[in-house]
Amino acid sequence: MKAHILQEVSERDKGFTLLEILIALVIFCIAVFSSITIFKTSLLRFGKQVGEKKVYSEAVKVFDYMERYLISAMCKEDPRINFEGETEYIRFISPFSEGPESDLAKFGIYFDREDNKVKVSVIRIDRKDNNFTFPSGFPGAQVLGENISSFNLFYYDGKEWKDRWNTAYMTEPELPRIVRIEITIFSHKIEGKRYYERFEKFIRIPVE
Repeated sequence: MKAHILQEVSERDKGFTLLEILIALVIFCIAVFSSITIFKTSLLRFGKQVGEKKVYSEAVKVFDYMERYLISAMCKEDPRINFEGETEYIRFISPFSEGPESDLAKFGIYFDREDNKVKVSVIRIDRKDNNFTFPSGFPGAQVLGENISSFNLFYYDGKEWKDRWNTAYMTEPELPRIVRIEITIFSHKIEGKRYYERFEKFIRIPVE
């Protein structure tokens, strides 16, 4: 009888069959593949969110800076204080800091196509150096916005939009009513692709 019991236990404990091992391996592979897919999807989603946040941050930085000084842009015939704008750059004179006795500065903001950056050049004007003439080029320019794909400016005179504005050639110099900024910014590559976003802002210049 003892031998019979041992025989039954031995027959039941034969181990895993080849089919059971294969099924277990398939289930394990599916679980691993699903985990990798979920992780990859989460990583891509996170990368896109970071890219979108960076793109939005660059746009806000450019818009806020330009609005801060453009709304106080000046235009006078004597002494000659001009406002000059093209599609990819703008020059104007505005108070450098707040306050009734604040000094002035010559601002030059332009699009550097080679570096994909928007840059700004600021030259202070004080009593010792009261020259209001715009310099050639943009000396001492600093980066205002990075990863810029396109940067375009348009000027509204109250009736129509124009792609350039220069008070130096006006008999009665006046500022544009509105400056429209169109900017396209891209993120760093995610899975070999770049995320692009286009932004637009209208800056109204108060009429004196």
